[in-house]
Amino acid sequence: MSYSQKQQKELNIDDLKNHIHNTSGVQKLKLLDSLCRITRDRIELKYDSIVKVTIEYAIELDSFDIANRQAARFIWSLTNRLGRPNEGKTFFEEFDARQLPVTDNALLARFYLNGGDSYYFSEEIEKAIEIYNLASKYAIKLEDSILYGTSKKYIADAYIRTGNLVEASKILKEVEDIYIKTNDTIRLVNTKSSRADLYSMNGFYDEAKLERDEAIELAKIVHYESGLISTLLNSSIDNSNTDNHIQAIINLNLALEYAKNSDEVKNRYEPHILNKLLEEYSIADSLGKATEILKEIQRNPERYTKGIFEDEHIKGLSYYFYAKKDFPKALDYAQKHYNYQIKNNVIENIKGVHYLLYSIHEAMGNYKLALDHYEEATNINDSILSLKRSKALSYYQTLYETEKRDAEIVSKESEIEILDSKNKIKTQWMLFGGIGLLALFTILYLLRSQKYADSKQILQEQFSQDLINEQEKERTRLARELHDSVGQKLMLLSKQTKNSGDSNVENLADITLEEIRSISRGLHPSNLERLGLTESINALVYNINANTDLFFTDEIDNIDNILSKDAELHTYRIIQETLSNIVKHSEAKAVKMNISKTANTINIEVSDNGKGFDSETKYKNISLGLKTLFERAKIIGAEIYLNSQVNGGGTKVTLNIPI
Repeated sequence: MSYSQKQQKELNIDDLKNHIHNTSGVQKLKLLDSLCRITRDRIELKYDSIVKVTIEYAIELDSFDIANRQAARFIWSLTNRLGRPNEGKTFFEEFDARQLPVTDNALLARFYLNGGDSYYFSEEIEKAIEIYNLASKYAIKLEDSILYGTSKKYIADAYIRTGNLVEASKILKEVEDIYIKTNDTIRLVNTKSSRADLYSMNGFYDEAKLERDEAIELAKIVHYESGLISTLLNSSIDNSNTDNHIQAIINLNLALEYAKNSDEVKNRYEPHILNKLLEEYSIADSLGKATEILKEIQRNPERYTKGIFEDEHIKGLSYYFYAKKDFPKALDYAQKHYNYQIKNNVIENIKGVHYLLYSIHEAMGNYKLALDHYEEATNINDSILSLKRSKALSYYQTLYETEKRDAEIVSKESEIEILDSKNKIKTQWMLFGGIGLLALFTILYLLRSQKYADSKQILQEQFSQDLINEQEKERTRLARELHDSVGQKLMLLSKQTKNSGDSNVENLADITLEEIRSISRGLHPSNLERLGLTESINALVYNINANTDLFFTDEIDNIDNILSKDAELHTYRIIQETLSNIVKHSEAKAVKMNISKTANTINIEVSDNGKGFDSETKYKNISLGLKTLFERAKIIGAEIYLNSQVNGGGTKVTLNIPI
């Protein structure tokens, strides 16, 4: 069947060529356009010469848009499909220099996108950013948000390569928002993959895994096989970089399974997957599997080992023969791989091949050469780690510390400045009180100072509220990571220990798993999403009632779906903190909770019969826990009242939330 299809395609090509020779003008250009489409990316069908003839003929007929479209496709083919970016860059420069009067902004945007790719894959990253920016300008003129998002994503990818993590992250956030608004899940998958690359290239492998896992799930939903396979491939590279070669093999086999569903996707990714599997099976010392993969590759060497796949195959063979202890062959292939990486100057890959050469020379007894390669690899690794630490510090300081920890510092400085302002006001009243001539100016100055102090107070409160909101986000993230990562691994460990026969180990695993779940629940109340606010409060009361000597009476109206999600969370936290204070400090025997709703408000009252405290003194020296209660109430626009009496008078907290 394959041979028959090939014959049919060749017949169609010959038929088209005959028609082209016998026609002219617009009809000939249409036929040439069709011939380009059929022969595209096929060197053996002389696509190179056909597309060049088509472009020149289009220019001759003043069909500049067609010439531009074919030029863009040819550059893409050379760069992305055939692995010849330097040729693509040369052709781009020559064509762009002609300054043809192209009017279609969409064509121009794609032409510069593909031109930027030719620089990007030729390792001229700064120039690639410049060309991608031209593409984004034409996308803006076109008012095409998808095309604009694509160009900005490419710019972000380039910034990742240059180490400008913060700028890349900002752009990716902008691009993600575009694709979320346009419901473009496929491009959202690609953007998440870029963010994962940003993380993994700089050593943030846990963050990269979270992004890749999300990208994989999205790709499955929309059956985006290319994105799914690409993400699994990149995940396997992360696994390999963290020495998790078993998981790398699992991800590669999953990618191979998905690749079989589409011939186009299979042709694009299968050579990468098979050569990477050859390497990973060899590293994992699974020589039987590695040999099977090598036989499959050798059945079609033209497809799997040539062009852009040549170095991948050579690398795989070096690991394969090293695993077979055929060290001379392993050394020969490793040296070829080393020469290729030196030519391309990819530092991470050069480090890896130095380690490989070190292992081979050591196995062969060439200890001097082994030591040389080990020192080179160590020096590169140290410089890379130093650079990654520097980038990580810059990234986290800019995106996290500035927004969270600095907020706390500024808040404290704000309090000092406010006190200074108030002290200045008092001093100024005393100093200028008896000076009639300057009284008016003094009053005006004091009013402005008071306004400044008030604005500082508002700013302080805003910082406090922002800090609480950021803490909730961080708690949610930590809870999710504990549940999805540590929790899942502990669950697997718990299941495995049940088969060990050691009851102590089994009991310890179960206790540890429950503690992790308890911490996760404490960090973020997952019941809010699953059960709603009312049932979450009931569950909170039930847990405290079950685990303490307190006697609870409660009347709780259904208040679900009345407040926003954020307001529900803050309401839950206020009740949680109030009950926690009662358990820790009140020495109460009974607690009463009443939650009711009216047309305009939700009224919450929590009272106990404990020892109480001096409310007036407490307000003057308010603790962090109580301050958090008041700040949360302000965030949701609620009024909170605290009434307590010493010597057994008990404490009552009232919260009125407007609807």
